[in-house]
Amino acid sequence: MIHDNVLEIAQKYLTKIKKTGAENIMAVCPFHLSDGQPETTPSFTMSLTKGLYFCFACQERGNLHMFLRNVGVSKLVIERHFRPLLDQISSFTPKKPDPLRPAVFDKNPLPESLLGLFDYCPTGLVNEGFPEELLQRYDIGFDRDHMRITFPLRDLNGKLVGISGRTVVEDFPRYKVYDKEYERWGFPFRRTDKRIVLWNADRVYPIAFFQSNAKVVVVEGFKACLRLLQHGFPNTVALLGTHLSFEQQWVLERIGGEVYLMLDNNEWGQRGTARVGAKLAASLTVKVVEYPEEKQQPSDLGPTEIQDAMNSAEDFHLWVTKEKNRWLSERTRQV
Repeated sequence: MIHDNVLEIAQKYLTKIKKTGAENIMAVCPFHLSDGQPETTPSFTMSLTKGLYFCFACQERGNLHMFLRNVGVSKLVIERHFRPLLDQISSFTPKKPDPLRPAVFDKNPLPESLLGLFDYCPTGLVNEGFPEELLQRYDIGFDRDHMRITFPLRDLNGKLVGISGRTVVEDFPRYKVYDKEYERWGFPFRRTDKRIVLWNADRVYPIAFFQSNAKVVVVEGFKACLRLLQHGFPNTVALLGTHLSFEQQWVLERIGGEVYLMLDNNEWGQRGTARVGAKLAASLTVKVVEYPEEKQQPSDLGPTEIQDAMNSAEDFHLWVTKEKNRWLSERTRQV
C-alpha cells in the first residue's frame, strides 16, 4: 500500500512525526537549520499518498524522488529499491479519465542512471556565477562527447523524459534536445515531447498542493530560471522558449495564484509576453516584470535588480495598453 510505504520512508528520515489527517503528516524539516542548529519545530508536511512535501519555514518542496535524493539516498539505490514505489505514485493522474486534462507526464520515462553519463561540472556556468551546489541540486551536468552543458527535462511527476544540451563550442544549434543520441547510449530512439515540459514545475507544483495563492515567475530558459532560483525565487519555471503550450498552460492554471512574466529583453521576448500573457490572463492574474534595457536576460541581473523588477511588476492589461500606446507613438513619429 502506497500510504504505508511512504510512511515507512518518512519514519526513517523524519522526526517528531504527527498525523494531520488521513493522508498527511507534519514533522521536523530535515533540510534547514534554525540559528545554526537543526530545526526542532515541525514545519514540514508530506502527503502519504502522493509523496509530495513542503516546508512552510524554508520553502523546500518536491516529490518523493527528490526527498530521497535530498536526504542522501544514492541514485543507484533509488533505482534498485524504490523505483516500483515511485512508479506507482502518480500525483497528477486522475482515477477516472478526464478528456479536458492534457497528458503532462510521460508513460515511458528514462532511467535516472542516464544522468550519470553527464556527471561532470559545467565550469562555464560556474564561471558565470552559478554555485556548484545549485547546479548539482538540479542535475545540471556536462556531455563531454558533444561538448554541451546538459539540463534534465522532467514531466510534472519529476520523471526524466529527456536531455537538453547547450553547446560550449559554438556548435549548431546552440540548444538541442537529444533524440538520436540515446541509441549510442544503448536506449531506443525517442523524440521528447517538449510541450509537456515546464522546467522546474515538478518542484513548484507541491506548493499548490499545500498552499494556495502561490506566486509563480515564468521565464524563457534554463539560465534565467537558475538565476532566479539562486537569488531566492524558488517558484520559478521556464517555458524553454517564448511559446506556451496547452499542456504548460494547464499546469500553470492548476498551480493557480499570480503569474509574473519575466521573458527576455528583446523583440521575441516582447512578442512572447504578449502571446503568453493573453492566454494566461483569461484565467489567472498576470503581471509583467520589466527590467533595464541594457540587460538582455534575467540571468544578467543581480539579486537586488531582480527584487526591484519584481516589486515594480505591472498588470498585464496595463502593460498591453502601454505597449500599444508606445507603438502608436513610434508610428506617428515615423510618419
